[in-house]
Amino acid sequence: MNNLKYFPFERNRYYYGKLLTEQDFIQEQKYFNDKRRLHNRFLHGVGIAAGLRVVMVDEKSISVEDGVAFDFSGREIVVDFPSVYRLSTIEGFDAVMEKDRGDYAYLCVSYDEHGELLAHNATAGDVKQEDTFDKTRENYRLYLTDKEPDNSDMTLDGLFEKKKIIYEDYQIRITQTFPQSAVAGSDVETTIELENISNAVQISVDIEENIERALYKNEPFLRVKWDNIILERGEKQSKTFILKAMDFDHGSVYVHIIPEKVKIKEGKDILHTQDKESVEVPLTNQDNIKTMIERYFDTVMEKTVRNNYPQGIYLAKISFIKTDNSYIIEKVTQLPFNQRIYSTFLLMGITYGINKEIKALKSNFENKELNYEKEEKQHTKTAFEKERISQGTVQISLGIGGKREQRFFSQEIFHGLGIGPVKLELSIEQDDVIYFGSGEIFQDMEVKAELAARLDTSKGSFVIGVRLTEPTSKQFVNVHWRAELDIKNDEEDDESGYMYIIPNKLELKVRETYYLEAVCENMPYTTIIWRVNGSESGSVSSDGIYTAPGVPGVYEVIAQCQEAPELKASIFIVVRE
Repeated sequence: MNNLKYFPFERNRYYYGKLLTEQDFIQEQKYFNDKRRLHNRFLHGVGIAAGLRVVMVDEKSISVEDGVAFDFSGREIVVDFPSVYRLSTIEGFDAVMEKDRGDYAYLCVSYDEHGELLAHNATAGDVKQEDTFDKTRENYRLYLTDKEPDNSDMTLDGLFEKKKIIYEDYQIRITQTFPQSAVAGSDVETTIELENISNAVQISVDIEENIERALYKNEPFLRVKWDNIILERGEKQSKTFILKAMDFDHGSVYVHIIPEKVKIKEGKDILHTQDKESVEVPLTNQDNIKTMIERYFDTVMEKTVRNNYPQGIYLAKISFIKTDNSYIIEKVTQLPFNQRIYSTFLLMGITYGINKEIKALKSNFENKELNYEKEEKQHTKTAFEKERISQGTVQISLGIGGKREQRFFSQEIFHGLGIGPVKLELSIEQDDVIYFGSGEIFQDMEVKAELAARLDTSKGSFVIGVRLTEPTSKQFVNVHWRAELDIKNDEEDDESGYMYIIPNKLELKVRETYYLEAVCENMPYTTIIWRVNGSESGSVSSDGIYTAPGVPGVYEVIAQCQEAPELKASIFIVVRE
């Protein structure tokens, strides 16, 4: 059945006594075939559903593996067993091997059918009718072409971008990629790609395009140049440009490609494109994904009906080396236009994998954030320790000299650590030597004295007192002081254990499982006891594997330290359908 017209849908209406002819049975088959193909086309799409890998067997042959694909009319293309083909025996080989063609070809597969078993008409006696068959065999057809697909709308790339061929011959191809639409007032990215599709050649390209409703570097035109570059066979070079779309409520950005402004030089040949082309990029006020979805639903019906003609599925790009009378296969590239169909099961698997990666990234981020907080806390602690220590030297006058047991006092000194208790450490400084403790120990001390201090915690100040243990003729003494906040209690708090659960937030589906980790700081050897709060809150194993219940809700899971029961942490888990 090669009739690709879906509509109208008509099915047989049976009644007692109706005379059935061959057309009635043909109509019956067509009705169900068309319904199934319409379903395939709109609900599954176009491309390979399974298999159909192309393998290079030797320098002249390939193998097409078994698989299934849907064509642009929703017809099933089934290759039921692998087959080996000599490239020269495939349809289209002679055309792609012509002198002026490149040295590659696309291997395509399309739907095909043919008659099986010549029909025997009972009314015609023993004569077989050569144009009537008893069965129809659904099959496939392989062919080679060097042309790219006519319609890229149904490829994944085609959902978001469109390509325009600026110039193409047997040697090079110049294409430009545009977005399907752009947000008004935002950036519009366009890429011009130069590709060598034949033997190595020196190429120069100079293209200037006029732009409407957008600017490139504040100019209404865009220019791209390649000067005397050498491209090897199959090599590509591209340049990307960012246009600034004007902020219009409606309308489009237009890029005009004018033949007079396209200058190409291949080796010694100077070439020109022939046709004037304009590319339209509609402007919108919403994001690209929402625009893509609306555009798809608005246009898919028209595109499907309009493009409902035999189009092959591109299985592979085959690169070969041409000789005078032969060829050598060099490389096989699978699915050059990514024509795949993703089943619901596969999409669920992709979504599941993405969710696992997101959870892992989220957990790593939270761990890093927690480590950062701990490092920041340690850094703050170190910085704070520097701030809660102060020191200085004060010179206390002894008059014309001091007698034994005579006392002298400093002025009021503010230590700068605020109000409250501090620890004070006093010493006598003489000629770069500092003496701590009793002044009676070292005989070389010029001023032998005892030191004391009186601290005023309400003012954050103190006074130093000196009592001479031996007479001295010195007129002053230098006393070095060091003040430190009392941090004993803070250190005890820092060294005490505490507990937390990773992750600190979690969303699961009903009956989904997740591994929870309880972390105990400053307690290296602990046993964790896990439990859920409530009888219908799911379950958690002894090693922290939580299983969500079958009913959506918010449930609490608690971790407790067996050695220190006062240490515990909890996490609230959101369970959704």
